[in-house]
Amino acid sequence: MFSKYHTIALLFLLFAQPCHADEDPFPLDITGVNGSLLQFKSWHQHGGWSDIEFKGPNGAFRIYDLPSQQESSGIGAIVFSDAQSVSPDKKFLLVYRTVFGDVIDGQGNAVNSEQTHCEAVALESGCVKDVGSVSQCDGVWVGDKWKVTTGEVFDFSIEGMPPKQVVKEVSGLSSNEFRSNSLMDLIFMGVPSYMACYPPEMNISEYNNIGFYFAQGGQHLLAMQIYNRLLSLAPARVPLKLNVADSLWALGKQDQARSFYVAYREAMLRKGAASKLPKRVDERLN
Repeated sequence: MFSKYHTIALLFLLFAQPCHADEDPFPLDITGVNGSLLQFKSWHQHGGWSDIEFKGPNGAFRIYDLPSQQESSGIGAIVFSDAQSVSPDKKFLLVYRTVFGDVIDGQGNAVNSEQTHCEAVALESGCVKDVGSVSQCDGVWVGDKWKVTTGEVFDFSIEGMPPKQVVKEVSGLSSNEFRSNSLMDLIFMGVPSYMACYPPEMNISEYNNIGFYFAQGGQHLLAMQIYNRLLSLAPARVPLKLNVADSLWALGKQDQARSFYVAYREAMLRKGAASKLPKRVDERLN
């Protein structure tokens, strides 16, 4: 089906003006309530932008950004939207996110794949929530709710998967790598955006578990995005000290890691739990 997304993206390509090689051909700025700004940069040949940044009263962060120190899987993603997709109250923006690249089929062959999702960005916070398949972007705004042509109404205040549910969703998976990859699929909007949806102040234990699962799967950059936020909220949390130390060590930041190992060991000794200290703590401090 030739969707509205493909039609508008094609028009962008047809009417784009020539530009210098170091210029973005057509960046897009969307202004929301309270002076918030959503910037779309780095136009991609697939018909969308690959660099999206939210700027609000409490700071700025990139959306759909999942940093990884592991080798690229070859899967990419771009996002498309326009000014007509903003809700009347300027609180939400509907966007198309397309994931593309080669996937391996059942016979072990590389097959080019492309899938487009319909999502909404809260222009007050930078929170992104999944609306559904690309067809769900075919509809109209009814106040701050999105009404699909099929009659379904999407209420952004109640949709989404909170941290407790995310942890439950992945905790039973046997493979550390599979669990970590599943988390990346669920937190596709990036850690800062997900935290804008579900503030860590209310979910410290769950976020600590999510960070730990990322680290188990080798995604220490993502784990540290979570840990750094938790450190500002619960600096005395003992398991967090060990988790931070382990991820810093894995990232090659041994000096920083040692300070957290020291803090963890001291906390465990104060609790009379010296026998529960993992062997690696003393090994990495000696």
